[in-house]
Amino acid sequence: MSKSNTSQPGAPPATYHTTHDWTDAESLSTTVMTAIAEAMDEDPTEIGPLYDQFDPDALDGLFAPRRGGKIRTDSHVGFTFEEYYIFIQSDGLIAVHPPEEGT
Repeated sequence: MSKSNTSQPGAPPATYHTTHDWTDAESLSTTVMTAIAEAMDEDPTEIGPLYDQFDPDALDGLFAPRRGGKIRTDSHVGFTFEEYYIFIQSDGLIAVHPPEEGT
């Protein structure tokens, strides 16, 4: 998983980006949960029940590589969690957008 967060000290939080590594044993849903926790600057075990927002098995199945290992590149999904907007592309790109200031 590669990750980036371009926030500057004292600046509003920036969108957190990471990419799921399809060759890694870690599931996509685990990568998503870790990305959300890192964007929120929280421990993954402390951020609450993400399964209320998405079914981890369904997410893993939706974006699983096709037979023969070919990575899907034609779909995406988004949802909100505690005012963060999470956007996931089938190629493994994950973006966690912070809540808008004043909302």
